[in-house]
Amino acid sequence: MNNSFEFFKNYILTGSNDTVRIQQAEILDKLLTEEFNFNYVECIETGCASGGYDNFGVYLAKYCKDNNGKFSTVDISEDYINRSKVLYHDVIGNNSNEYIVNDSVSFLKSYEGKPNLVHLDSYDLDVLNPLPSMLHNWLEFEAIQDKMQSGSILMIDDNFFKGTVIYWHILMNGELKEVKEVNVDYDLIGKGSLIYHFVKEKESNWELIGNHYVAGPNLKLFFRKK
Repeated sequence: MNNSFEFFKNYILTGSNDTVRIQQAEILDKLLTEEFNFNYVECIETGCASGGYDNFGVYLAKYCKDNNGKFSTVDISEDYINRSKVLYHDVIGNNSNEYIVNDSVSFLKSYEGKPNLVHLDSYDLDVLNPLPSMLHNWLEFEAIQDKMQSGSILMIDDNFFKGTVIYWHILMNGELKEVKEVNVDYDLIGKGSLIYHFVKEKESNWELIGNHYVAGPNLKLFFRKK
């Protein structure tokens, strides 16, 4: 278990007590230990962590800092990027993170490095209308996959498997308007569903890794490039 996981767990428990994120980080910790065989880390996060309910980027940024790696976070919102700078400075301290205000697909298309750890988490998922988020994350995947070397790990947030019952909160002006019950009847609803089916059903140079894919919780999909 690496120090970045313990750091992230303690941070979450001190903050939001988000057990889902802790479980996701625990899975990534195991996969990095068993599957990640690089002597460098070059990580990209799309959809920056900004101090809200989902700060998974804290784990990734700390992992990069601990391993003398490079961490880049991109978001189309300048306000969110500014919040991200404050978050990482307050939580991690001095860092060499790169903060980019841009459309994530455009950024990934023009990226010139060799990323080996990528977290796709842009474009909020709406389970009542999931297609826009699914398409956006597919375009991100298309833009970055050929730049990642064999053995690289890619993860996509916000996925729900068949059999899950989601109680979706509909907000208006920051206030709860309605809660809708959504039964997941498809194999998968989420940001990574198109990528999941591409990897599972087509001959590709990617494979799904991890054994945590069950109905119920909000899950990250993890893929490794063959």
